[in-house]
Amino acid sequence: MKKSFILSFGFLLLIIQVVHGQTDPIPSQKLDTVFIQSSRIKSMLQKLPAAVSVYQAVPEDATRQQLSLQEYTQQTPGLFAQNTNNFAQDLRISIRGFGARSAFGIRGIKLIVDGIPETTPDGQGQLDNLTLGIIDRIEIVKGTSSSLYGNASGGVINIQTIDEVDQPFSHWKGSVGSYGFQNFQATGGINAENATYIFHGNYTATDGYRDQSGFKQVNTNFKANFEVSDKLTIRALLNYSDSPEAEDAGGLTLEEVQENRRQARDRNVLFDTGETIRQFKVGLSTTWEKNKHTTVAGYLFYNNRQFDGKLPFEFGGIVDLGRDYIGQGASLTYSKGKNTLRVGYDFGYQNDDRQRFRNLEGEQGDQTFDQKERFTNLGVYVTDHLEIDQWYITGGVRFDYNRLAAVDAFLDNGDDSDNITLNAVNPSIGVSYAFLPAGKAGASTHSVYTNVATSFETPALSELSANPSDEQGFNDALEAQKATSYEVGFKGQFDSTFRYQVAFFRIDTQDDLVPFELEAFPDRTFFRNAGSTNRTGVEVEGVYAFAKAWTVSAAYTFSDFTYSDFTTPNGTFDGKALPGIPKHLANFGIQYRSEKGFYASVQASIVGLQYANDSNETEVEGYENISIRSGYDFNYKNVIIQPYIGVNNLLNQAYTDNVRINAFGGRFFEPAPRFNGFGGIIVKI
Repeated sequence: MKKSFILSFGFLLLIIQVVHGQTDPIPSQKLDTVFIQSSRIKSMLQKLPAAVSVYQAVPEDATRQQLSLQEYTQQTPGLFAQNTNNFAQDLRISIRGFGARSAFGIRGIKLIVDGIPETTPDGQGQLDNLTLGIIDRIEIVKGTSSSLYGNASGGVINIQTIDEVDQPFSHWKGSVGSYGFQNFQATGGINAENATYIFHGNYTATDGYRDQSGFKQVNTNFKANFEVSDKLTIRALLNYSDSPEAEDAGGLTLEEVQENRRQARDRNVLFDTGETIRQFKVGLSTTWEKNKHTTVAGYLFYNNRQFDGKLPFEFGGIVDLGRDYIGQGASLTYSKGKNTLRVGYDFGYQNDDRQRFRNLEGEQGDQTFDQKERFTNLGVYVTDHLEIDQWYITGGVRFDYNRLAAVDAFLDNGDDSDNITLNAVNPSIGVSYAFLPAGKAGASTHSVYTNVATSFETPALSELSANPSDEQGFNDALEAQKATSYEVGFKGQFDSTFRYQVAFFRIDTQDDLVPFELEAFPDRTFFRNAGSTNRTGVEVEGVYAFAKAWTVSAAYTFSDFTYSDFTTPNGTFDGKALPGIPKHLANFGIQYRSEKGFYASVQASIVGLQYANDSNETEVEGYENISIRSGYDFNYKNVIIQPYIGVNNLLNQAYTDNVRINAFGGRFFEPAPRFNGFGGIIVKI
């Protein structure tokens, strides 16, 4: 397996060198200075005492297949994404192990899109409404971030979409591929004297690799920036997403995978499992530079989500969820000399109307559950950045008030209304030292840093309402997960062509939220608290722009995550590895662009063995995955035309795309597509 990976990777590089080997050597390109916004106070990446990875879009990114955010984040050490092909369960992202437990969507990671929180107050996050075609920049903060963002134990993913319009434009994209894949996009931008407007529409559909895994979705996005004055800017956004079909093929046993990896689970077919979603979001944000020392910023938004899902069992197997989510926040930043102080607050209110009905082989039966669930959060934070000579010091603290309430509206079996208060105070401190600052050795700069932080993670409303006693109300046995993180790292840059980061960390957690299933309620996921875990890891990443046309990147993650104290009715698992997370993970990338318009990209991932359950009795084999893209740009009467092609899973590996942790009956496996391809054309006017 390793041999085939090396041979294939070398063969691809040889092809590119043969095609373009006659070109003269050209000077190395330069890596731009990177600034970070996710730290609440704008800071240079090199100075910030934290592990942060940044993705900056390039024109070639338009040729991505754009089915999953994983295409953009796979080069990030410490981040592991699964479930890229089950659109009914959504992409599952874990950072340093946080989020791996999620039965669907993203947990423990704060998602922000264009300055507006995408994560609900209870810590749930979905990106099915994100328009991948207009991503401009992604910042990924790895490690506990509760002192800045509250319910964000694993970190932050901050996504910015394009917002600059130098002159009016329109971009059109059409692509098709294996398994009935289709993607059609239209993007337009116009500018006025003091305003810019960007419109984007996207249609995506696929039949899916497995039986009953089809998906259809329409996304629309509108974004406007208004420069009211030199000091005041207002931004508005409007987003609507409609996914009428997202089928769920379900998990398989190993024997079923070996028999036919493309089959759907029989019960999923019988109960017609899947989901439909409609989501609407509107938001405003503003920045006012009051004077050279003081800046005031704020945001306000409303989000409505309608979810209808079918699960592979009868009692409560049809879910009807209506969600209203409103949020508002403001901050004041004061900067003088080498010190910057920011104070602010975030308010969020989440109202879930959850109903369940009998699933009569795909048809809705009698109601079994009716509950209103509310989550109110108010977070107040203070953070400060101080620079003294070669030292850069950050510190902060945040208090979060969290009130959870369940109002039982299904009174046939009694009133199980309930409420919980889960408050938290989380401090953090970090220090970096530039032991070789810029200017003393050409353009090179190097620093060492350390930080200590605490975090908390509340159970999501959907996790609390999944009560093993099958009663209304909340599962009162669940507690918030807490953690303390210690980190040491190095950052450096050589002559503006090579940048690197290395991070060593240890995280001690208490009351980890762990998923499990029960024989009495097959296919339904419940949660319980583990006693404690120890997480030790190493993250390494680097990018080298060794010529004007070439860029190479690499990342490696070592994750030694184990239960230190965890006993359940099924046994004691002290010393066992946390399931759903590989111990070793490596990614490599190489990009080439000639001055004549040809470009090519190779991305390779090596994923190590992982476990499917707490007992570590079931192993999920590792794999190597290579994807390639190539295309050519040419002009025709002032129109840029970009045909392109791409291949996924070049080595035709038979691997698992998603591991269903602690699934009952050995149904741990969701197979990934084998060798597949796509292609399309982009027209820019």
